[in-house]
Amino acid sequence: MRLSFETKEIGAQPMLAIRTTSPMDKLEELLGSLFGEVYGYIQERGEQPAGMPFSRYHSMDGTTVDLECGMPVASPMEGKDRVQAGELPAGSVATVTHLGPYDGLPQTWSALTEWMASEGHNPAGAPWEVYVTDPGAEPDQSKWRTEIYFPVR
Repeated sequence: MRLSFETKEIGAQPMLAIRTTSPMDKLEELLGSLFGEVYGYIQERGEQPAGMPFSRYHSMDGTTVDLECGMPVASPMEGKDRVQAGELPAGSVATVTHLGPYDGLPQTWSALTEWMASEGHNPAGAPWEVYVTDPGAEPDQSKWRTEIYFPVR
């Protein structure tokens, strides 16, 4: 698949998320339970997410990742316990859409960061992935769509 990179300006997005640290090899099984917990809290408050789930990556050291797993909400909401309120930042982002199984995401991330460097875009914050396709609703992994957003300056 040919990747299409671009930069664009985005607005701030209120969200609810759980921030945690995880071994890289446990990440896939962890994400589902964290998304479920955030979704459950949003429903408990009588609301619905304003978009698809995301993972925001604060740091990775090769074996461990510090991340937030969350969902956008239409307007700011209070958090509770592990589910904390926040926002995805406004500003310039480099972005690309990955089509296919999640195990291909590292190659798409590499291609995006190489493109950013070639275009003179410097990282300016924690990047995130938005899981546009729900794997529970679409079993064909070749149709899974993941959008990557990397704040730049």
